[in-house]
Amino acid sequence: MRKVLIIGLVLSQFAVLAYMAGEREWIRHRGEQVYLRTAPVDPRDPFRGDFVQLSYSLNTIDTARFRSSIPANSLKREDKVYAVLKPSASDVYQLDYLTDRKPSAGLFLQGRVSREVSGGQIQVRYGIEQYFVQQGSGIEIERKRGERDDLQIPMEVAMALGRSGRAVLTDYRWSRIGIRLEQNTVTTEDDRGEGAPPRSPTVILTLKNVSETPLQIADNDAHCGFSLQTEGDTGRRFTMADTRCSPYVLKESDLITLAPGQEYRAELDTALPRWYVLQDGVTGSASLAAAAPNERFRMVYRPPVVLPGMDASANLLWQGELVSPAFSVRGRID
Repeated sequence: MRKVLIIGLVLSQFAVLAYMAGEREWIRHRGEQVYLRTAPVDPRDPFRGDFVQLSYSLNTIDTARFRSSIPANSLKREDKVYAVLKPSASDVYQLDYLTDRKPSAGLFLQGRVSREVSGGQIQVRYGIEQYFVQQGSGIEIERKRGERDDLQIPMEVAMALGRSGRAVLTDYRWSRIGIRLEQNTVTTEDDRGEGAPPRSPTVILTLKNVSETPLQIADNDAHCGFSLQTEGDTGRRFTMADTRCSPYVLKESDLITLAPGQEYRAELDTALPRWYVLQDGVTGSASLAAAAPNERFRMVYRPPVVLPGMDASANLLWQGELVSPAFSVRGRID
């Protein structure tokens, strides 16, 4: 009897594995084909084996984008959630909203909450955070993606989406635009004086056309093309106080055409009120150094809204979302 039970257990395990393999193959060949743009990965996490570690902007989702009858803060680790997607340019999809209820239509990814909700951020994993590659090619991919303090080029990962929200990675390509973040932080005693508190840094962002054809980006004197995104490390929620760029509507004078290999460089002094933040439960805005010296932030480039009549002028405008590496007031860049 014991032998029969052991054989039955082994066969059931094989059946589960066969089902999972069959489901993956069905999704690979019959699922909806979409692209997701990856976000920078901490370069201190080295390449391991024959897979590349991936991160997406929808791994970290602001609680304001959670739609449910329950509050976002009630989500627990391993709770099932669904990231509903919306199309952008070049078959690249972006997050529309997050929900705990399986959508009845449309494209969505099924995920699990990976840690307790903190700092107004929901951390989610989807099972697509590793991409297995041909043996020996991973190092070259990591080199192409770039390193800290250098230009980073996002991968655009192709995946097949099943009706359950499960995804299977099938291929990848490179974004047409790369991003580099540098930081100037005044820290020496000669400049600031002994015991002086840190100053909010000047962040230097470079956008580079890494494609073989011209493209356009957009920005203005207020640098409305860029916004701050908090990582939620300290458990506090921060939002930008300045709303003059909400929404950022395109003007023809804001268009910047980049030839192949050409760069656009923006110096963003986060000590200025343009970059002040509001903290939930605290009255008044403050600079990053005053309000969040131990928090990490990212700069996000988003193109402006194109109104009817501007379509012809903005026909080369790059669409999507480009996320910088994380930085802190104290000069650290991840």
